Amino acid sequence: MTEDILKTVEKFLSYSDEKLEELSQKNQGLKFQNKKEER
Repeated sequence: MTEDILKTVEKFLSYSDEKLEELSQKNQGLKFQNKKEER
């Protein structure tokens, strides 16, 4: 039982790391666009 929970948590953590990376890249892209528009 406990091992299942650990596996789930590990899976979730690696998944959120990927998502965070994806989101931060999108975020940087948006900031870049905003800077272009300001000029």
